[in-house]
Amino acid sequence: MDLGGSFVEVNDTYLDLGSSNLTKSFQARLAVSLPTVVAIVCLLVLPTLMGFAAFINPFGRSFWFYFNDFFEFGISLALWCGGGAALIGLYAIISTTRNKARARPIRFNRQRREVCYFPNGSDEAVIQPWEDTVAWISVSTGFTGVGVISSYTFGMAIDNPKADTVHFFTQEVMTPAHALGKWEAIRIYMEKGPEFCPGKAPYEGRHTFDKKRQDMHEEYQHNERSALDVGWWYLTHLITWWRFPYWVAEWDHRFGMKSLPESIAEWSKPLPPEQWGKPSPALKEQSAKIEKAFAQGQDFMTYFKANLNESNA
Repeated sequence: MDLGGSFVEVNDTYLDLGSSNLTKSFQARLAVSLPTVVAIVCLLVLPTLMGFAAFINPFGRSFWFYFNDFFEFGISLALWCGGGAALIGLYAIISTTRNKARARPIRFNRQRREVCYFPNGSDEAVIQPWEDTVAWISVSTGFTGVGVISSYTFGMAIDNPKADTVHFFTQEVMTPAHALGKWEAIRIYMEKGPEFCPGKAPYEGRHTFDKKRQDMHEEYQHNERSALDVGWWYLTHLITWWRFPYWVAEWDHRFGMKSLPESIAEWSKPLPPEQWGKPSPALKEQSAKIEKAFAQGQDFMTYFKANLNESNA
C-alpha cells in the first residue's frame, strides 16, 4: 500500500514517521500547469478563436485584425490570472517545504518499545511506552449542494505526563484503508521487525523523470501504450515544464526533516537482545486473537465490528 512517503528511515532499531519528498514533483506539476494553461489559452486559443470570427464578420475585417486585437488583451489577462496562479503555487511549494524542514519525525524504537515525539517548536523529547500510544481514524462529512463529500484523517495521541498534556499527530488520508495500512505497517514493524513492513520511502528527483520516460518508451515498444498515449505523455510534461518539477523535488529533499538532537542518539542505539523491551501479556493475548481472526478470513474492521461508511460518519 502507498503510505505517501511517510517512512523516512527504517532499520532494525527504529522507524521514523515523517515526510519525504515523494509527492513534491506532483505538487510542483500542479503549481506550474495552471499558469501555463492560462497563458496558452489567453495568448493562443482565445485570439485564434476570435480571429476566425473574421470569416463570418459582415464588416470584412481580417483574421489577423482580430487575432492581434485579442492577443494584446490576452497578454494582460495572462499576466493577471496566470501570475496570480503562479504566486499561489509558489507559496504552496515553499511553505510546505519550510514546514517539513522545521518538523521532526516521530521515532518508534522497537527494541525499547518506546515512541519519541518532539512537539513543534520544542527541543524537549516526549517519550512514552509503545503500548500507551493511541491511534484512530476520523471521518468528516460535508455537503456541496451536489453530493456528499467525506474526508478521512489518521491520528495518533502521544501523552506527556511531565506537562500533563497530550500531543496529537494527524494526517489526511484518501481512504480508511490507507489509514489502516499506515497503522498496520507501524504495528507490524514494532512487533515483528523491518522485514515485515514497507521500506524507507524512495528519493524522488530528476532521475525519477528519466526512469518514467524510459518505462513509457518500453511500454510503447511492447504495445502496452498507444502512440496517442505517448503524445499525451510528452504534451503533459511539456506543459508542466519537463524536468522542472523533479528539480523542485531535489531541492525539497536537500532540506529534509529536522534531525533529532544528540540527546536522542543514545536512546536510538541498538540494544543487546536480552535488554529488549517485552510486550505485555494483554498485548500478546490481543495479538493472538486478531491473528487467528485474520487466518479465518476476517479483516480488521470486521473483527472490531467497526464501520466507517460515509452514511455513519
